[in-house]
Amino acid sequence: MNNIQYSLLGLLAREPLSGYEMKQQINSRIAYFYKINNNQLYPSLAKLEEVGLIELQAIEQESYRPPRKIYKITPNGMNALKSWVLELPEVGDTDTFLLKQYSAWLVRPEDLMNLLEKRKEQHESTLENYRERIFSFQEQSPDINHPLFSTISVIEMGINLEEASILWCNRMLEVLKQHTLRVE
Repeated sequence: MNNIQYSLLGLLAREPLSGYEMKQQINSRIAYFYKINNNQLYPSLAKLEEVGLIELQAIEQESYRPPRKIYKITPNGMNALKSWVLELPEVGDTDTFLLKQYSAWLVRPEDLMNLLEKRKEQHESTLENYRERIFSFQEQSPDINHPLFSTISVIEMGINLEEASILWCNRMLEVLKQHTLRVE
């Protein structure tokens, strides 16, 4: 399975949809951080249906339009989506992590907290690596016309992104902890 197929399962976990409605929701909810082309949507739906992760719920026909197929996620599809959400993506794979977070509402808060702790550790390790690299480069104080200047600026951006990711993980962990305290 690929990210496109899991994205479609994530949409169908919310409600049954037609292919057209999925494309609308992709454009309004997911396209900010992950792109899906029109030519990828329908073959992905066919594959998901073929392996039993989604099924055709209904075909709606209006007299002036072509038939509209409405799909829904199956219990096997829901289980596959939940399992995927809890798999830790590789370091640097932010797109997959964001797609998984889009469906994180489906998993137990305790399991999500464990995943976020691991993700935070990934970001902390990458941040430390960036800081070590930039320290050695900055000692050379390159001129803005030197290639090292650009290297330093890119690493500084990486530092900012890792710090922002750590802050986000901390915030989400705090929200989840507060929720679990209220439930107990």
